[in-house]
Amino acid sequence: MKVFPSLRMVLAGALGVGLGSCHGDTLVGPRLEATCSANPATGPAPLLVAFNLGVSGADGAFTVAVSYGDGASGTEPDRPHTFVAPGVYTASFTVTTATQSARCASTVSATAPQIVPVPIENTPPRAVFETTPAAGPGDQLTGKAPLTIRFNMCGSSDIDHDVLRWTMDFQGDGKNEVDGTTGGRDFTYVVGTYKPRICVTDLRADGSDAHAFQCKAYTVTATP
Repeated sequence: MKVFPSLRMVLAGALGVGLGSCHGDTLVGPRLEATCSANPATGPAPLLVAFNLGVSGADGAFTVAVSYGDGASGTEPDRPHTFVAPGVYTASFTVTTATQSARCASTVSATAPQIVPVPIENTPPRAVFETTPAAGPGDQLTGKAPLTIRFNMCGSSDIDHDVLRWTMDFQGDGKNEVDGTTGGRDFTYVVGTYKPRICVTDLRADGSDAHAFQCKAYTVTATP
């Protein structure tokens, strides 16, 4: 005799569910499953993370219990959470219905905070202008020609250890006889009056001037 399967058995096979063992006419419901992910899953602390929870197979209403792995907990999986301290955390989500429970977990890695160095302000050089012979009141230098004067700025310094750049216009005509990193030079004057101008600045690593020049002007009178 040919036996046909019952409609209930056909439906059970099509739905991928089995029959109850105690009551042959009771269908077993779908299995409750939970999936979760973190966005972002890694980054420097303090790290703000949003979680995505997926639930399938829930038969009716369900509740969610969240444990973030850092001592904090909650019941709202959609609420972002901040991981304050560096560390690796396992955030778990437990979904519960009237008859079933499912759990998923997502790992979050909060790395050490990114420390951005504060730029150190570059300090202008300390300029020391000296002459031999020493200049008199009003930075006057007077003597019989040929009059040799040593302009010595070697006592100047820079707290940032930058290289110093000197410009020396010995005659005051707007033309620098010296433009470089040597801070001491002699110049001999013939009869006449001159307005020498000595300037200094510090240099950046790329060779450009870091600050405006500091300058000192003298009056040199070479008499017959």
